Amino acid sequence: MSLLTGFDKYALEILNRSDLAHEASKAPAIIRVKNLQTTLAVGTDVWGREGKRQPVLVSASVSLRKPFESASEEDAVTSSTIHYGILSKKILEACEAYASTTSTAATDAPSTVTSLLDIIFHFLTHSGSPSGINFNEPPVLTSSVISSLEVTAMLPKGSLLGSGASLTQAYVYSPVEPKALSRVLALHNLSIPTLIGVNPNERLAKQIVIANIELDQWTDAVDPYPQLEQVVVKTIEESSFQTLEALATHVCQRVIKYLVIPQYIPKGPNAICPLVRIRLEKPTAVTMADAPVVELVVNSGPQVTAAFYSFQQIQDYSTIKVTKVPFPLQGKLNDWIAKEEAKA
Repeated sequence: MSLLTGFDKYALEILNRSDLAHEASKAPAIIRVKNLQTTLAVGTDVWGREGKRQPVLVSASVSLRKPFESASEEDAVTSSTIHYGILSKKILEACEAYASTTSTAATDAPSTVTSLLDIIFHFLTHSGSPSGINFNEPPVLTSSVISSLEVTAMLPKGSLLGSGASLTQAYVYSPVEPKALSRVLALHNLSIPTLIGVNPNERLAKQIVIANIELDQWTDAVDPYPQLEQVVVKTIEESSFQTLEALATHVCQRVIKYLVIPQYIPKGPNAICPLVRIRLEKPTAVTMADAPVVELVVNSGPQVTAAFYSFQQIQDYSTIKVTKVPFPLQGKLNDWIAKEEAKA
């Protein structure tokens, strides 16, 4: 069992998306709020610039321990359910608090998407401890009533070639405290032209491949969605595979080598490493279907561990320096990799 110490004093089990879905499926009732709209200077824009305001869509899903029987019988909002109006109000209040804590020039508060989600969870459950935020009223959500809480922050302008970037964070609760955490960083519907296909006609011109990619069990505090998009897009557009299967494998390996390993190797050999999940679609391949689809999940852990062992002579893993792909990278990723390999 993988544990992460955080969220106050709790040692949390780290769940992947499938494990979280299994936990949520046990809930007899779920309350959701979808795509609350706001504008915040959160994370970075697609060019990697900080402090730029952009639209944010916040969605929340609350799994209840018991059915909302009294609310159903009385046709009223009772203690057996969650008032989604109040839930929405508290989420927007959390967004306002986030904006105020990050707008002060003297503040050292992080402006990441992760920090935004932490404040939202704090406003809803009063768990966690963002500095300077205290409450006089009880929380909207308590672990005695809810079994899990999932919140997604979607940045519809957070991708150059896709429909957006998102970070989803969820906690699973025992009746008294948080017991597990799930976090997924994702890019949605990247539309990338590439040479792909086994048929002779497909070798004559590039066609669009739709890519969705997730870093599941993402435990790092930063949200490198522009850097992730750069690696994925350049890898796909510079490739010329015959099959989606080969392309998916190639993309996962590139993401692990040039984004995950540089980010996780300073954490040491016991770091909780992400699963790289990719879905590729080729819309023009089958005339009478929307698209053939290939999905692949690769555990980055073994490759990160192998990278650790290549630095056995170094006692302090935090001092390890791994070359990162420049962002933004001018020119081809293949050319940059060739130059780096020539230096080795």
